[in-house]
Amino acid sequence: MFQYQASEKTFNCFDSKFCDNVQIPSLPLKGPKPFDQILHCIHKAIEDEANAVDYYRHLLKDAPNKLHCEFLQQICDNELEHLHIFIKLYIYYTDCEPKYCVTPACIKCYREGLLKALTDELATVTLYRNVQLSTMDQVIIDTFYMVMIDEQSHATMLSTLFNNFPCK
Repeated sequence: MFQYQASEKTFNCFDSKFCDNVQIPSLPLKGPKPFDQILHCIHKAIEDEANAVDYYRHLLKDAPNKLHCEFLQQICDNELEHLHIFIKLYIYYTDCEPKYCVTPACIKCYREGLLKALTDELATVTLYRNVQLSTMDQVIIDTFYMVMIDEQSHATMLSTLFNNFPCK
């Protein structure tokens, strides 16, 4: 039977020879954004989520089978939830309702629509990650993190749909 024996050479992270070259990053990692820029990002998230709801509702009409319908409906429901979350966040910081417009979705081809949705979701993941890394406000960090995880999941679902839909 193997018995654990402690090594004579153990490193304590507080030993000066171990920690001399370690640099602790300054926070926030992407550098602090002025709060008006953070509010602008929240407002952009509201517009993007509202447009996404409209987009997925249109895409859903062309869904070819049950799996596509289920995935797209779940994504649409999530996007609507995200919209409500970001509106609440905006009101929390500004004490006023956000004003936003929805650009009507124009989907010419279902498969191209899936690809556009996929690339938009991936871009949103990056945007939301950058917002998180640009503030020390825990409410903003947690909100954008929670939604970012959903957006990444949407990208996975859309990739599955896109890769299982035949080219014409």
